[in-house]
Amino acid sequence: MDGSYRDLLKHSGVYGLGHVLARLASVLLLPVYTRFLRPADYGILAILDLSVALLAIVLASGTVRAVVRHHFETDSEEERDGLWWTGLALLVATGVVVLVPVLLFREPLAAWTLGEGETQAGHFYLLALCNLALTTLEQLFQAHLRVYKQSALFVTLSLGRLVVNIALNLWFLIALEMGVEAILWGNLITAAISVAALFTVFALKRGGQRFRPDLLGGLLSYGMPLIVASLLATAMHQLDRYLLRVLLDLEEVGIYSVAYAIGQGINSLILHPFSEIWYVVVYELEGKPELQRIIRSVFRYFFTLLALIMLGVSLFAQPLLRLLVAPEFYSAAGLVPVVCLAYLFFSLHSHFNLPPLLAKRTASMIPAHLAGVAVNVVANLILIPRMGVMGAAVASVLTYAAYSFFGLLVYRRIRRFEYPLAGGVLALLGMVGSYAGWQVLASWSDRPLATGSIAAAVWLVWALALAGPLVADWRRGSGPPMPLTDLGGSR
Repeated sequence: MDGSYRDLLKHSGVYGLGHVLARLASVLLLPVYTRFLRPADYGILAILDLSVALLAIVLASGTVRAVVRHHFETDSEEERDGLWWTGLALLVATGVVVLVPVLLFREPLAAWTLGEGETQAGHFYLLALCNLALTTLEQLFQAHLRVYKQSALFVTLSLGRLVVNIALNLWFLIALEMGVEAILWGNLITAAISVAALFTVFALKRGGQRFRPDLLGGLLSYGMPLIVASLLATAMHQLDRYLLRVLLDLEEVGIYSVAYAIGQGINSLILHPFSEIWYVVVYELEGKPELQRIIRSVFRYFFTLLALIMLGVSLFAQPLLRLLVAPEFYSAAGLVPVVCLAYLFFSLHSHFNLPPLLAKRTASMIPAHLAGVAVNVVANLILIPRMGVMGAAVASVLTYAAYSFFGLLVYRRIRRFEYPLAGGVLALLGMVGSYAGWQVLASWSDRPLATGSIAAAVWLVWALALAGPLVADWRRGSGPPMPLTDLGGSR
């Protein structure tokens, strides 16, 4: 196995450890949260998350990614000092320009997004926006650790952050019975401690401040299209929460958010640590002949692993939810398999979007996001009135499929990478058919042990069929795993 694969597996594994533990903690804490927070409280947190996420993109998304991309084009550490300090200065300036007006007008924003009946809405927004200011800086400092592949330090700090966050949230929620405010205060205090630690590491590495105004043009030209694309991506991800609140109510938003916490959480357990190092590895390999081979084989094993995990979560969604959440949230179990399918489609985009990132043509990513938002709005407006909260989940499947595959068509005009898509599509269709057949059998039986055994058998068959070749290749030492055969070749 060459160094690129070792880097990808080693660092994504280490990043993954911290992220897995964070996601595992959030899942294990669901029994606590769902007993001390009402479905409507979950709805409030979901709307706050969406509003803050939109602002977070404007503040940090483009700048952080632009600094990371330009880091690999500088030749000396002195130049990199100037690059990173300039990126930090740009973040701070953007934060002042964006956040001060929003803080001043938070009461009208709160009334519009959460409704007139929520008396503490403005206070909730104050806490959330202060937290946003800190987490914006945190993103840059974390990216700084990633480009130097300091994954052990990254995870150590992340685990410390996780422990503090859990302790504060539980104290405020259980001991002080602060409700929604408990989560907001816990997150804010944790972010302040984390930023202090990360900035110390950053300042020790980068030395004295070296602001470079001549770099601003390059950072902005690369980052601005990414901000637009990321805003559209957030709308694509979470606009359904707003539509659910308008067309249904906050309780349905809360139930939907729990289902998403499972599907999105499982997806990010794989996608987040992978993405943390994947783009760094690809930037380093640009111009080398092995890039195409690595992209192709990484796509194969990534898709196989994520598809198998999502199938397992879908088959056991009902007992999983009964174990984790209060009875008021049990209806979320029926949404989980659909959300899992949606996020499987979404994850493909992290492989398809390499051409515009490598070519610095980030504006070409906007059409795919526009397509996703358009499908999201139309599908939700049509399906929610007819299918209720399930309509929003189905709309997510259509949205993410349009987003990833329309993006693939656009990006191939820039540069063509080959992916084993035919085998992946056939495997996915087979999994969906297997799940549907199991659902029919489960509806005929009132014996949970029998249906659970069949579910385990279905998953095991797929695991042997897809992961078997992966393990065999690995044991033969023939290179990285290639579990999906090219049935019909690449498309």
